[in-house]
Amino acid sequence: MSPLEHQIQSLRSEQQLRQSSEQSHEAIKDCKFIHARFQDIANSLKAKKHVTEVLKALPQDAPEAMQLSAETQQQCNKAITTLNVFAAVWQQKKSAALQDDALDNAHAVLEDLDSQLEKKVWSCWKAWTTQLDNSCRVEQVLLDTQRGIPGVDQFYTEYVALRAKLMAGTKILPENVWVIQDLAKLAENMRQVHEQMVFDLPVDVSNFFKYLNQSGNRAQAPLSMLTLETLQWLMENEQLGQYTVNRKLY
Repeated sequence: MSPLEHQIQSLRSEQQLRQSSEQSHEAIKDCKFIHARFQDIANSLKAKKHVTEVLKALPQDAPEAMQLSAETQQQCNKAITTLNVFAAVWQQKKSAALQDDALDNAHAVLEDLDSQLEKKVWSCWKAWTTQLDNSCRVEQVLLDTQRGIPGVDQFYTEYVALRAKLMAGTKILPENVWVIQDLAKLAENMRQVHEQMVFDLPVDVSNFFKYLNQSGNRAQAPLSMLTLETLQWLMENEQLGQYTVNRKLY
């Protein structure tokens, strides 16, 4: 091979290498564009898939099971089909595929799938947490009767704290099965505290403490409210020493 032929061959190889490099650079650029376009929806779908697996651990008596509807299953199949269509267009058109409707169609189908999964997991979660709350809830009007009552006030405080934790836990989707178990345990503790509350106080005793606890009364009540029934209750519950009688100053 003459020096000239060798030089020509070297130039051809260099040109081919340059063209290959440019094509690779363009392909990488396109891949980055596609990745950026689908990254958020892919992360969201991945998170939904994880939650659906967690929600399968709900108790058997849960109002709603974590099972995908036929419509959602069809949407999953549609998503796979549209992605395959875009992949085929990409292999055929390369960069031109980014302007093809197949790209937008694939993204739109995935968004619809994500929306359906979002509704399903929240529906399933809310149904169970509502059932759980109903199983241990004390109506506020009854709960308020426990405030400031010696011997049961501590149960009011404990119950309110437990319910605050329960409500906070129901506002977010569970990250793992331990969250479900923890909420179920909280509800059980609330039921146990509920059983220790006293809702059948004598009327005079209830009125006495209701008056004491009203804002503006400065934890004081007129002596006329200390009926025989109230006095007897205070003695039986060893609470008499917690109160004093003061003469009203004019």
